[in-house]
Amino acid sequence: MDSGRTRDLEKLNALVDGELGPAERAAIAARLATDRDLASAYATLARLKAATAETTEDCPTIVLRRPWWLAVRRHAAAIAACIVLVIGGVVLLKQAWLAEQSRVSDAVEGPTEIKLASLPAGTTIPRLDTAGLKLINLAFNPDKIPLFTATYRGPHGCRLELRGWPVGADVPAASGTSLHRWVAGTLAYELTAHGMPDWRFRLISDAAEQQTRVGSDPGRIDRRLREADRSAPPCLG
Repeated sequence: MDSGRTRDLEKLNALVDGELGPAERAAIAARLATDRDLASAYATLARLKAATAETTEDCPTIVLRRPWWLAVRRHAAAIAACIVLVIGGVVLLKQAWLAEQSRVSDAVEGPTEIKLASLPAGTTIPRLDTAGLKLINLAFNPDKIPLFTATYRGPHGCRLELRGWPVGADVPAASGTSLHRWVAGTLAYELTAHGMPDWRFRLISDAAEQQTRVGSDPGRIDRRLREADRSAPPCLG
């Protein structure tokens, strides 16, 4: 892999992890708007990072007491297994980057949202990081219904799922504790929560909807997300 692609992969990793500042996000998003291979790699990284995170959740938490080497020896097998999983995840990410160079997708990021140009014009994937919800998985197929599915996860067990399809398509509602549907342009959107308090879901769903609409107030979106993040309680499901 040449140095340019290595730097691109590093930027995509940072974007998926929510570690880029506003200027860097805008720069990489501008490239995602025109580089289909780069955008496809972004979607793949989001999926693989989610899978790696779920796999490593079972890794042991080790409290080192004196003598510390006894604890390490006792959990040696588990530690070794987790190291293998983490290394394997890194290898998968690199392989996915190479494999996805010929696949098709596109994205552009404004203040918060991601837009996929390989889908109908104006298709938007809201960014909810300000509310403590990270985009961990993004799957899309322009030839199927729904056209895309995005999954968000918070640090306290909260999970949201966003789906989108052309207006008029008959799509059964997803199961969840809260659900919000709306239409923006030629697309219908559905945001589903699992165990999230209603008051918080209302704030987040409003911010998500506003991100899909042309001419929305970025300040209002930011305020809604920040309000939803304040004293956010653990989710129940």
